[in-house]
Formats: sequence, C-alpha cells, structure tokens
Amino acid sequence: MKKLKFIVILSLLFVAGNDLYAQTGELNRFSNEELGTVNTIHLFPNPAVEVLKVRITNSTLSSPKLVVHNIIGSEVEVEINQISGEEFSLEIEDLAPGYYLVAIRDEESHFGETYKFVKR
Repeated sequence: MKKLKFIVILSLLFVAGNDLYAQTGELNRFSNEELGTVNTIHLFPNPAVEVLKVRITNSTLSSPKLVVHNIIGSEVEVEINQISGEEFSLEIEDLAPGYYLVAIRDEESHFGETYKFVKR
C-alpha cells in the first residue's frame, strides 16, 4: 500500500512538472517598465551659511509648502522665496548655528517629508 501511494505521488509530481514551483513558473508580477524616481529633493549647500536652496525635481507636487524647524521641533521664522517652479531659496543667515529641519508638504498630493540641514 505504501508503495502504491509513493508511485501515485511520484507520478503526479512528474506530470505536474515545473508548475508546482513558483521560482520556475512564468509569473508576470512586475512589468518591464522602468521605475522612475518621483519628487527628488536636493538641499544645497549643506552645511549652509546664508542661503539654503531646495530643488524639487520630477515633481508631482502642485503647491509645496516649506517650513523650517529647529532640532527640538519648534517652528523657526525664515524668509522663503520661490526662485522657479522647482527651486526655493531659504534665507537662514539670522539662524543660530546648529541642526535644522525643512518640512516639505503638499496637501493635494498628500506628500510630506522632512530633511535635515546644518547652519554654520
């Protein structure tokens, strides 16, 4: 009886072939499209002395808002100028030297990220 069960199982495995193994099957889970980076954020120069520039490339943001916080989370008053559609200038010359955070938010696309910079 055990031999018969073994032969049946072995024959089923032989007939099924490679269809039982996910590694060898023809699963099309991912397309061949290239994955692009969206909303690439660059802060420069970092560390900064007078002006920090923020560049947002490959943007899907409609109206990004920038807010500067000190390292403990309190909002800091700085002048923010939009140079172009994807570049901002932050006047940080009046800030004390140290670490700060730039929060970038966009309500429409639900984007929100925070980046660290150093003021010298």
